[in-house]
Amino acid sequence: MSGPTQINVMYDPAEDRLLLRMNASTPEGAAEYRLWLTRRFVQLMWQGLEKAMEADQAFDPAVQQSQQEAVRQFKEEAALSSADFSTPYRNEEKTVTPLGENPVLITKMQIKRAEDGKKVLIMQGEEGPAVTLALAESMLHSVRKLIADAAERAGWGLSLKLLSQVDVTPPAEPRMMN
Repeated sequence: MSGPTQINVMYDPAEDRLLLRMNASTPEGAAEYRLWLTRRFVQLMWQGLEKAMEADQAFDPAVQQSQQEAVRQFKEEAALSSADFSTPYRNEEKTVTPLGENPVLITKMQIKRAEDGKKVLIMQGEEGPAVTLALAESMLHSVRKLIADAAERAGWGLSLKLLSQVDVTPPAEPRMMN
């Protein structure tokens, strides 16, 4: 799959799952990928994304350990402020669905770091091809927000908090007393 041109995550109460839809441009034309995400999978996915983001920050020698969360929060806020969450998701008439008309229930996922710094999510169902999604850091923050918002609407009680919703005030420096 090439990079997504648009991503949508919505809760389907009849399925009690999140439906992740992605529009992408392919050599054959417009394509839409449809994936089901269960509550359990969303929770595991969130944990994996958090660990991957923390690992990236840990390798930055310019950032002191006590400041890492604040830097991550700043990057998230910057990415979300420039994201477009107001444009409605386009359902194009001449869209092909490479995975089929019905959404694929995702049961496996790997998260890797590409050489260019992008996060590569490889998601797969029990059968069929995997969907490989390379996301720049700004897009990763947007996807996390879409998932957190949809999980909140689902009422799953997962407490998926964006960094901007968490107090990341660094601890006070220890003081020496004589």
